[in-house]
Amino acid sequence: MIKNMMTKKQKIWLWIFIAMFAVPEILWSPVANFYYEFLQSGWTSYVQPIRDNFLQDSDNLDYLRFVIFLQFVGLLLFLSFLVKNKLIKNKILRYFLITASSLLLIIVGFAFYFAMTFSIDIM
Repeated sequence: MIKNMMTKKQKIWLWIFIAMFAVPEILWSPVANFYYEFLQSGWTSYVQPIRDNFLQDSDNLDYLRFVIFLQFVGLLLFLSFLVKNKLIKNKILRYFLITASSLLLIIVGFAFYFAMTFSIDIM
């Protein structure tokens, strides 16, 4: 009974950690906009985002950094929780989730690094 309760709490925390990444990405797409504009900037001088949002204003660069940091922490906690606790019994699914979240963590990590190092408007 206690082990079953513990796995329910662990699954809830797992969903909270993935929501820390997914909710800002669904609402504002800061990482997707960053990479889309980064790739588009090499082809043309006029860069248009996937979707306009308030994070792209130069006045809101601190908010952008906070949102990308929140996504990075959410993915990092999701990955560490997934590796530490063996909630998913299927090995193939577990390794797929670990690989996908590791790749997303690297992508978000680079976006966070660029957002922190560039003092100019990156969007």
